[in-house]
Amino acid sequence: MKRIKWTIMTLIISLSVGGALATAPQHDCRTDTQYYWTGSGYMPAGVWGTNYLCDVGSNICSYTTDGFGNYSGCRQGNYRLIVALNNNPDPKTKTSKK
Repeated sequence: MKRIKWTIMTLIISLSVGGALATAPQHDCRTDTQYYWTGSGYMPAGVWGTNYLCDVGSNICSYTTDGFGNYSGCRQGNYRLIVALNNNPDPKTKTSKK
Protein backbone atom coordinates (compact mmCIF):
# COMPACT_ATOMS: atom_id res chain seq x y z
CA MET A 1 0.00 0.00 0.00
CA LYS A 2 2.86 2.40 0.83
CA ARG A 3 4.42 1.76 -2.55
CA ILE A 4 1.22 2.72 -4.39
CA LYS A 5 0.82 5.82 -2.20
CA TRP A 6 4.38 7.01 -2.98
CA THR A 7 3.92 6.31 -6.69
CA ILE A 8 0.72 8.37 -6.83
CA MET A 9 2.30 11.15 -4.73
CA THR A 10 5.34 11.31 -7.05
CA LEU A 11 3.09 11.41 -10.09
CA ILE A 12 1.00 14.25 -8.66
CA ILE A 13 4.06 16.32 -7.74
CA SER A 14 5.59 15.78 -11.19
CA LEU A 15 2.37 16.84 -12.91
CA SER A 16 2.09 19.92 -10.68
CA VAL A 17 5.61 21.08 -11.47
CA GLY A 18 5.16 20.34 -15.18
CA GLY A 19 1.89 22.26 -15.26
CA ALA A 20 3.42 25.25 -13.53
CA LEU A 21 6.29 25.39 -16.01
CA ALA A 22 3.98 24.96 -19.00
CA THR A 23 1.82 27.92 -18.01
CA ALA A 24 4.70 30.28 -17.16
CA PRO A 25 4.77 33.46 -19.30
CA GLN A 26 6.92 33.01 -22.41
CA HIS A 27 9.47 35.60 -23.57
CA ASP A 28 8.25 37.77 -26.46
CA CYS A 29 11.16 38.36 -28.84
CA ARG A 30 9.36 41.31 -30.48
CA THR A 31 10.26 43.53 -27.52
CA ASP A 32 14.02 42.95 -28.04
CA THR A 33 16.24 44.90 -30.43
CA GLN A 34 15.56 43.63 -33.96
CA TYR A 35 18.20 42.95 -36.62
CA TYR A 36 17.97 42.03 -40.31
CA TRP A 37 20.30 39.95 -42.45
CA THR A 38 22.12 41.99 -45.12
CA GLY A 39 23.60 39.00 -46.91
CA SER A 40 26.93 39.32 -45.14
CA GLY A 41 26.01 40.32 -41.59
CA TYR A 42 23.32 41.62 -39.26
CA MET A 43 22.29 45.27 -39.00
CA PRO A 44 19.82 46.93 -36.60
CA ALA A 45 16.38 46.92 -38.20
CA GLY A 46 14.88 49.80 -36.25
CA VAL A 47 11.31 49.98 -34.98
CA TRP A 48 8.71 47.68 -36.55
CA GLY A 49 6.01 49.72 -38.28
CA THR A 50 8.18 52.86 -38.28
CA ASN A 51 11.45 51.82 -39.94
CA TYR A 52 10.55 48.43 -41.43
CA LEU A 53 7.74 45.97 -42.07
CA CYS A 54 7.60 42.23 -42.60
CA ASP A 55 5.65 41.42 -45.76
CA VAL A 56 4.00 38.03 -46.14
CA GLY A 57 6.56 35.35 -46.91
CA SER A 58 8.27 32.24 -45.64
CA ASN A 59 11.63 33.92 -44.92
CA ILE A 60 12.79 35.23 -41.57
CA CYS A 61 12.24 38.97 -41.49
CA SER A 62 14.03 40.00 -38.31
CA TYR A 63 16.35 38.43 -35.80
CA THR A 64 17.26 38.94 -32.14
CA THR A 65 20.55 38.21 -30.43
CA ASP A 66 21.51 36.78 -27.07
CA GLY A 67 24.44 39.22 -26.79
CA PHE A 68 27.06 36.57 -27.58
CA GLY A 69 26.80 36.71 -31.39
CA ASN A 70 24.07 34.07 -31.64
CA TYR A 71 21.10 35.27 -33.69
CA SER A 72 17.70 33.61 -33.80
CA GLY A 73 14.69 34.39 -35.97
CA CYS A 74 11.87 36.41 -34.48
CA ARG A 75 9.45 37.75 -37.12
CA GLN A 76 8.49 35.82 -40.24
CA GLY A 77 8.12 37.39 -43.68
CA ASN A 78 10.13 39.46 -46.12
CA TYR A 79 12.00 42.48 -44.72
CA ARG A 80 10.89 45.79 -46.24
CA LEU A 81 12.47 49.11 -45.31
CA ILE A 82 10.07 52.02 -44.88
CA VAL A 83 11.48 55.13 -46.52
CA ALA A 84 10.28 58.24 -44.71
CA LEU A 85 9.89 61.34 -46.83
CA ASN A 86 10.79 64.64 -45.25
CA ASN A 87 8.16 67.01 -46.63
CA ASN A 88 9.67 70.02 -44.88
CA PRO A 89 13.45 69.95 -45.33
CA ASP A 90 13.91 73.58 -44.20
CA PRO A 91 12.03 74.15 -40.97
CA LYS A 92 11.14 77.72 -40.19
CA THR A 93 13.40 79.32 -37.66
CA LYS A 94 12.33 81.90 -35.14
CA THR A 95 13.25 85.44 -36.08
CA SER A 96 14.46 87.74 -33.39
CA LYS A 97 12.47 90.91 -32.77
CA LYS A 98 14.40 94.16 -32.61
